[in-house]
Amino acid sequence: MTPIDASETAEKGKRLMPGLPSVTLTAWQRQQRGLTVSLMALPTAAMIGVFVMPLLVLLWMSFGGGSKTGFSVQGYIDLMQPVYLKLLMFTLQLAFITTMLCALFAYPLAYLMVNVSSRFAAWMGVVLFITLWLSFLARTFAWIIILQRRGIINNFLVGIGVIDSPLELVYNKLGAYIGMVHILLPFMVLTLIPAMKAIDPAYVRAGLSLGASPAKVFRDIYVPLSLPGLVAGSMLVFTLAFGFFITPAILGGGRAPTIVMAIRDQIQQLGNLQLAAATSMVLLVFCLGLLFLYDRLAGIDRIYDKGGK
Repeated sequence: MTPIDASETAEKGKRLMPGLPSVTLTAWQRQQRGLTVSLMALPTAAMIGVFVMPLLVLLWMSFGGGSKTGFSVQGYIDLMQPVYLKLLMFTLQLAFITTMLCALFAYPLAYLMVNVSSRFAAWMGVVLFITLWLSFLARTFAWIIILQRRGIINNFLVGIGVIDSPLELVYNKLGAYIGMVHILLPFMVLTLIPAMKAIDPAYVRAGLSLGASPAKVFRDIYVPLSLPGLVAGSMLVFTLAFGFFITPAILGGGRAPTIVMAIRDQIQQLGNLQLAAATSMVLLVFCLGLLFLYDRLAGIDRIYDKGGK
């Protein structure tokens, strides 16, 4: 008999015989509470040690903690300078466009993986996971080889006579966008696949049997049911893109500066730890605000809802 069965049996016995002592039920509750506390103690301590405490230290430093000047909000005041506001706006633009492009490419790819044969879908999944296993740095440098002036794409276009001179495809904003979409696309696909698999095919068949065209069924039934997965993937990709450093720094070649690169310069060049901590806290608060906004509009629990519900 499992602990749950024992608890249910004790509860039934208590209802059938009101005079029956509740020692068994109380003892089980105490054991369950003790087991829960024991199992949660280590993860809770680890969470506090590696996540909560560093954030508290970062917050303390953003207000001048540890500096000679003492408590101040100078770090947050410095962030109001036009240069940082411009970097923040470009970072938001980079994250937003990357998210839209990932959604545009990931949706048909995820739809294909859900609706093709299981063997072909398995091979597509293997290819998708391989891209995740490869190092971000290695994949970023691979794009330099592909996009540079004497790279594969430019040599091919010049060879077939489409262009007369090589295109500037890397060390600019375009290169940053290409690399960001390539690296973050699998995260969007992997988030969309469970949402699409959860859609009950009966809804699609019902729409077709009532005379709707396949395009109308896809637009009015399939897409709305898959929206929770699309929104969840968009949130994941946006937050990752908002704090990305390696790809914009390398493929951008200094022409796609982000607020994350500013944090590096604040530490390495300016030596202003308070300003760097304040910038980091602003990024964290912005991401939390985005999550809160989504919770108010749709509810975080919808991320885990089945598409067919």
